[in-house]
Amino acid sequence: MTILTCLGDSITDCDHCFTADFLGNGYVQMLSKRFEREGIPCQVRNYGTDGFTVNRLLQRIKCENDFSSNIITILIGINDISMMADTYTPKEQQSKMLISFKQHYTELLTILTKSTSHIILMEPFLFSWPAFYETWLPLLSDMWKIIKELAESFQLPYVSFHEKLNEEARHYGYASVTVDGIHLTEQGQKFIADKLYPLLLPYCRLQE
Repeated sequence: MTILTCLGDSITDCDHCFTADFLGNGYVQMLSKRFEREGIPCQVRNYGTDGFTVNRLLQRIKCENDFSSNIITILIGINDISMMADTYTPKEQQSKMLISFKQHYTELLTILTKSTSHIILMEPFLFSWPAFYETWLPLLSDMWKIIKELAESFQLPYVSFHEKLNEEARHYGYASVTVDGIHLTEQGQKFIADKLYPLLLPYCRLQE
């Protein structure tokens, strides 16, 4: 059976520790249910943790004694951006924090790629609702560049979400896609699941 592990922060977490199947109520659970409906033998695991930065994710993986997975998805970064965008964080410190982000993400991928060849890097996102989140966009853009460079360096797929999710929000109304400008509604979570499913399917087929 294929093992799919979804790594990330609260957007992945979705209260997974408080649901009977430990998958949460977001895109991770949606993917699992769809695999089940389609008769694809894939065990899905939710490794999202509310509040995680890339460094905290790295530390968790380092502490795992028996971490194994055929496929891994990673959605991380918005909590790093939140700390960088703090009003009292000077520009010089923001630059240093971006450098640290890249170092930690690089170390994370170095560890994971030793045992897993199928890893999908997902783009962190936010919405201009409330409008003050627009001030975060320059830092977020810098982060995208870092993750894209890492995807190219490690020869891994990179999935863009920000523009498409914002298009959905503008079309259907922000409140239909996001609850607060960062976290997703059920519709927003379904968007993530629908985009990931066709990318994951070939990897699952390889394991059959």
